[in-house]
Amino acid sequence: MTRTGPQVRHPVPPRARLSREIAPTPRRRRDRDFVKTADELGLPASTELTLETLSVAYFRLYPGAVLTGWSAAALHGVTAPGEAIPELCVGPHGRARAGLRIRRYTVPDRWVTRVRGVRVTSPAWTAFDLARFNDHVDGVLALEELYRRGFTRERMQETVDSLAGTWGVARARRVLADSDPRSESPRETETRLFLRAAGYTDFIPQVAVRELGYRLDLADPDRKIAVEYDGPHHDDPVQQSKDRHRRNRLQAAGWIVIVVDRRIFRLQRDEILRQVEAAYRLTADRGAA
Repeated sequence: MTRTGPQVRHPVPPRARLSREIAPTPRRRRDRDFVKTADELGLPASTELTLETLSVAYFRLYPGAVLTGWSAAALHGVTAPGEAIPELCVGPHGRARAGLRIRRYTVPDRWVTRVRGVRVTSPAWTAFDLARFNDHVDGVLALEELYRRGFTRERMQETVDSLAGTWGVARARRVLADSDPRSESPRETETRLFLRAAGYTDFIPQVAVRELGYRLDLADPDRKIAVEYDGPHHDDPVQQSKDRHRRNRLQAAGWIVIVVDRRIFRLQRDEILRQVEAAYRLTADRGAA
């Protein structure tokens, strides 16, 4: 997950300017050439304001800090969600600022690494922080994104075990228990966790139906019940035709297929549960026949 090989030092820290450093510049030129990114901090107007660049710029205000959470993940090459904000560990003291998440603890040296000259938490500690500081579903989504980028469930298990007694470890364990490296999309995971919370714990991500050459988003293979999440690309007429053909073949092979999309998941969750319950009743009746 961490970038390897020779690394060029990150270009942002030398370009970030404290307010006092640009104060002598005429105001009109200052407003043209710099963007204020935080109280007492500015970046050249040509800088692309991403989570990574904003996070790294804060080292001018917190020179001893360590990036963590999604800020560290961004340096490790992982795409953070759009709502993520810069996150820094600053030790026991550090002034809070709008648009910045401060963590007032010290990261042990063995969990700190450097990426392009920037101090960041290691992939393992980054995963641990994302798991313990996010709410449960977001923590699972974060951990599974790291899995897709090369971090492993086994490494997360080792990390959680080694940090027994650390604040938030129980929450991180629950996130680990519900994470699944087989998941291929956040919406698939949200659907699986929703079903699990309702008591349907036998759905597995990416189940292969070898005789048909298909993989199912979520399925209980013993009962041949599938839940498929259709994203926006399924609105394409050609894709819709392919989907119908696929599901007709699955149904002919004895599968019950329940289709969920964004609108259904947002507005009709009770209906999803009713359909899943009906599917289980039907398969139970089949078994009793």
